[in-house]
Amino acid sequence: MRCRRYGWLGVFVVFFGIIAVFPGFGQYREYYAYGKVVDTQKMPLEGVEITLREVNSNRSYTLKTKKDGEFKFAGLPHGSYKVVFKKEGFAVKEDEWKFDQPQDKMQRFEIPPVVLATQEFVQESQRMKEAAAGVKDAAEKVRLGNDDAAISELKTILDKNPKDSNALYVIGMAYLKKKMWPEAIPPFLQVVDLSPKFAAAYYQLGVCYQQQKEPQKALEYYQKAMDLDPSNPDSPYNSGLILFGLNRIDEALAYFEKTLNMKPGDPASLEMAGRCYINRSNFQKAIDYLEQAKAGYAADPEKVKFLDDLIAKLKEQIKK
Repeated sequence: MRCRRYGWLGVFVVFFGIIAVFPGFGQYREYYAYGKVVDTQKMPLEGVEITLREVNSNRSYTLKTKKDGEFKFAGLPHGSYKVVFKKEGFAVKEDEWKFDQPQDKMQRFEIPPVVLATQEFVQESQRMKEAAAGVKDAAEKVRLGNDDAAISELKTILDKNPKDSNALYVIGMAYLKKKMWPEAIPPFLQVVDLSPKFAAAYYQLGVCYQQQKEPQKALEYYQKAMDLDPSNPDSPYNSGLILFGLNRIDEALAYFEKTLNMKPGDPASLEMAGRCYINRSNFQKAIDYLEQAKAGYAADPEKVKFLDDLIAKLKEQIKK
């Protein structure tokens, strides 16, 4: 008699049919995720604990980064993963990795560099964020004319960080608006020390020294502002006013004409250029400039009348 043989092929087919549908089988070694953890200076971090939890199955995986900060998870089943990065002294960071598509063969997936910040760095960043919000609020107060409230708020910010250049500039502007020139100068000086290429601070220093009747210092700071921002017409105009007051007429005229090259038709510059030509006894040229200035002052009847009278006197001078 022949011994009976089991239907091994049938059993084989049935067994692997079960494997195909049984949870946990057929869903492995689908993804190879790798990457690197660094600090805010881009230096690798060793010993960072990385925990993955697949949100649907609660399946979890944990490892720590190597000396070079690198990590790799080989053979992750497809799914959505919540990821947590932890290291003592550093702020916890969370992420989400989505490997939703089933794969027939393992897929390599490089995770972009993960940056962990120290707790001190995070706290400092938060403090800076709060200070920036405070400076913005104070700047709005200055814009609305509430200068005293702005100064009080900015003093609090500067007590915590005396080198906050934004707070220094805004408090300088608040003092300037209150015509407190001696109080405005120190914060502006600190700003140019901290930010040597910030043209606006040099300009405001020029304004302060001009108002304090210190022409040479004012001219010095206006020149620095012009060097950094040659497109701003206010610095040459103010320089022209100072030089006109010092009876340095030719230099003043050069600045007013420079202003007009940047801001054609500016009535104040046209008027001052006309005054320069009066001092040169070039009355016809002065009249030409003053007529143009008068057109720009059309909305100011008193100014128009003043220029009309001045032009009339100049015409009388020409007749003599």
